[in-house]
Amino acid sequence: MERIPADSWDQHPGHVDRYRYAAQHVREGDRVNDIACGTGYGAVLLPGCRYLGYDRPGIPDASFPGTFRPADLDDPAWVPGPADVTVCFETLEHVKDPARLARVIGETTGRAIVVSVPVVPTRHENPHHLHDFTETDIPPLFAGFRVVDQWAQPAEVSHVWLLERRPDRG
Repeated sequence: MERIPADSWDQHPGHVDRYRYAAQHVREGDRVNDIACGTGYGAVLLPGCRYLGYDRPGIPDASFPGTFRPADLDDPAWVPGPADVTVCFETLEHVKDPARLARVIGETTGRAIVVSVPVVPTRHENPHHLHDFTETDIPPLFAGFRVVDQWAQPAEVSHVWLLERRPDRG
């Protein structure tokens, strides 16, 4: 997968903007899962929460605050811990079974999910992308959640969704 180096994360405004957008929906003390957190710079941009970043061993950088756990997102047995909010940026296009990952995220998230994916075909130009998505593909993957906001990032060829748990959760 592509990774932003730990010493240049602040030079990628599209990625930083996603975290700033998510931070608007995180409450003080929330448990926040960052799925495929990369080097872990999201911990800096989501202050005041109990941040838990998941990525392959050796990827997160210990200089960032927060807690990091190893994760193989393609392992059918992998499940993150419970969270109030989960962020999952530019990840679903990389995993073998994005529907399974979305289901697991939904089952472990209590209040809100902030997710982004490219919404133009990218597989032909990026060997790390296993799937292409459109704007209508993502919301149905998160059963029990409803779209409360959407944000296009044309310069990033991506789209960001804020999904909240439906009030009729049983």
